[in-house]
Amino acid sequence: MTQPPRSVFWRFIFAMLSIFLLLAAWGYFDRSRILHVSIPDSQAWQALFIVLGIFFILSLSGVALTYLRAGDRLWEGFESLGETSRVARPLGILLGMIGLFGFVFVSWNPFFRYPLMGENGPRFLSFFLFSITGMWGVKLLRRQTPWLSALIGVVLFQSVLHLLLVYMPRLTSYPFAMGWSETSRFYYPSLFLAEHVYGKEYPWPILHPTLHLLLAPPYLLDAPLWFHRFWQVAIRYILVGAIVPALMMRLNIRGAAVRWLVALWMFLFLFLGPVYFHLAIPVIIVLIGFSIHDERRSWVAVILASLWCGWSRVNWYPMPGMVAAVLYLMEVPLAGKNLWRYLLKPAAWFVIGTFTAFVAQRIYIALSGIPASELFYTSLSSDLLWDRLWPNASYSLGILPGALLASLPSWLAIYVALNSRKDDWHAARLFFIFAALLVLFIGGIIVSLKIGGGANLHNMDAYFTLLLIVLAYLVFARYRTESGETKQPIVLPWLVVVLLLLMPVWAYSEFDLGITTYDPVRTQSVLADLQEQIDEVNAQNGEILFITQRHLISMHMLKGVTLIPEYEREDLMEMAMGDNLRYLSHFRKDMEDQRFALIVVDPLNYKVFSKDRSFAEENNVWVKRVMKHILCNYREEAIFPEDEIALYVPQTGTRQCP
Repeated sequence: MTQPPRSVFWRFIFAMLSIFLLLAAWGYFDRSRILHVSIPDSQAWQALFIVLGIFFILSLSGVALTYLRAGDRLWEGFESLGETSRVARPLGILLGMIGLFGFVFVSWNPFFRYPLMGENGPRFLSFFLFSITGMWGVKLLRRQTPWLSALIGVVLFQSVLHLLLVYMPRLTSYPFAMGWSETSRFYYPSLFLAEHVYGKEYPWPILHPTLHLLLAPPYLLDAPLWFHRFWQVAIRYILVGAIVPALMMRLNIRGAAVRWLVALWMFLFLFLGPVYFHLAIPVIIVLIGFSIHDERRSWVAVILASLWCGWSRVNWYPMPGMVAAVLYLMEVPLAGKNLWRYLLKPAAWFVIGTFTAFVAQRIYIALSGIPASELFYTSLSSDLLWDRLWPNASYSLGILPGALLASLPSWLAIYVALNSRKDDWHAARLFFIFAALLVLFIGGIIVSLKIGGGANLHNMDAYFTLLLIVLAYLVFARYRTESGETKQPIVLPWLVVVLLLLMPVWAYSEFDLGITTYDPVRTQSVLADLQEQIDEVNAQNGEILFITQRHLISMHMLKGVTLIPEYEREDLMEMAMGDNLRYLSHFRKDMEDQRFALIVVDPLNYKVFSKDRSFAEENNVWVKRVMKHILCNYREEAIFPEDEIALYVPQTGTRQCP
């Protein structure tokens, strides 16, 4: 990375500080409107904006000074301040600790978090100020470290530490599900160990089998709920993070400090989507197993990774073969070879790997105990929501702008790397590398536009992963030139490196940290009420359907419940979004026949949303294709709103529909 001249660096610092001050002022102004605060009538709010205004003027003055000779002398003296003092080292340690851990502490502690008011502008200003403080500490401790490198190191450390603590609120023994899909993440893994957990066999999961297979081990230990939550968080960091050393092993990065900074950035980048942790495994297998000198080893890696993808997701079928093909195109020059013969091997990996994944899924379907194979392909028939391509209520950036913002700096770095070394490449090699990226980009966009695609870029995970591999190979010159040579890594312009940091750093720094607390006496009372209802139904030999909260059964937190595998919430939602008529007609008939004496589900509020509401389409198919059939035949018997639990029993007399 190039280093900016002194005046340019401080111009950048003061310019960024000015921008963050403006964003903070806008955030506070927006918050004042939400709180219905009249700023002219509030001295405290006036003082806040006056302080922000003063610092904004000072920041602009700092920018102006960088254009003057006097400013350059001022920055020179400013930089040397304290470096020769005996207190330089202890001061450096103090400032470094404040810079590295200050933002995490502010985000964690409610007392300090309150002034930020949940607004991104003040949060980013706070993050930047702590980064500058840490940068100064690093310079006092290591004078030879360039200012920008010190700043980048502090920014990356703060961001990774914050990311590692984002999931901490989930590490709790709170007995009920937190969020839409958490109970499913606990329940589905138990089906692979059904004989051990329930004493009888049940069909395996339909959705994300390998994800749930990885979450099954805590059941072997009869672990409590808090350990299941810990396992989910730990395995996410471990497996996604393991892509980094697997890729770094293929690179030749000199200098421990550079290796650490690159590794931290890669870790953040992989969580940009984020990449699902079960999909990290095939990438790791190919990165470790692929070798241009050992064809058998490469084939084993592609086949093993493809088998895993076949049990994972349909859109990941081609990924192992595609990664292997790109590695081949990077490491094997075309010069002197017939083009079609050269492409035969990567094409074979792609085709045979994809076919292997398809066969693997068919094998899983045969073993799963689920006779209706079409249940595994509902995503192919679900609607495309084209309005989510652009900013919308479910995802403020929009899928296309978000994906472009996240990947544009990487493409800029790729351009810099290629532009300076055009003679290293045959056009055909670059064409097929970029074609692979384009296919994954378009595929990720289409999957993201599917109803239920989510509110982030997680369906772009295959594209982001391959983009990272291509970027790393080009910047660190891991590829072979057409003459068969290797070269030295590219020196990226410092501004490109800064741009590479923006989206990965922003992605998680906007979230607050904390620990989830709850009233154990109250939750135990709710569990006791649920058990009482269950005992009453069992006394009458009735069936009980848990649409949600099935982990209460799998972890034996409730007794005497016979699991009914049909109609778990994620399955119901998937079939509703895919409009699987056969599945939904069975569900409707069971509701009309009042098959179940008790249904446990989240509180059902029959509301159809307009498109300006977040996840309106998902809500509406749930309301029309699932909720309506429950409410037309069942009535609410009890509700526990704090825990998002409601109990429904059959209606008597003339049935009422919402």
